[in-house]
Amino acid sequence: MSDSEPQAGAAQEIAKGYATEGAALELGTVLVDGQVDPAARVRIPLAMINRHGLVAGATGTGKTKTLQVLAEQLSAAGVPTLLADVKGDLSGLTRVGQANDRINQRAKETGDDWQPAAFGAQFLSLGTGGMGVPVRATITGFGPILLSKVLGLNDTQESTLGLIFHWPTARACRCWTRRTSVPLSST
Repeated sequence: MSDSEPQAGAAQEIAKGYATEGAALELGTVLVDGQVDPAARVRIPLAMINRHGLVAGATGTGKTKTLQVLAEQLSAAGVPTLLADVKGDLSGLTRVGQANDRINQRAKETGDDWQPAAFGAQFLSLGTGGMGVPVRATITGFGPILLSKVLGLNDTQESTLGLIFHWPTARACRCWTRRTSVPLSST
């Protein structure tokens, strides 16, 4: 038995936990001890996307790329998505990706049929000083119901947004003003 056989078995065992039928987000393939198993797919059903999630890791581990992949697939599935992108890392979604040897090799290793594509995005700017469509109200003033309608959110997403608004309101915190941003805090 070769060293790769136990890894392939472990990868397939992990992939069983992500097996699903129907519409799903493709997160990639399982990697065990540096070995990729393109047959061991990691998928999340679209119906599960209204649940809580967390993307965490050290610098350079792929958090931004993971969010980009999720946003691209949600866009392709017609799901409205709001991304807070303070550093502008995700704004590249609006441009067609460029293939190179590294990308082509990685797609081959993971069994991904990668094709360069651009995705639609509407950039919003709080106040008048940024790029994008100016939103001339505080986020608190805009409110969860109006923001939900503008984004075309479903009932579950609207409810979640309402909870996001409730937290600072219950603590008498300002979220954003037209001229300045104020960090959420309980002071």
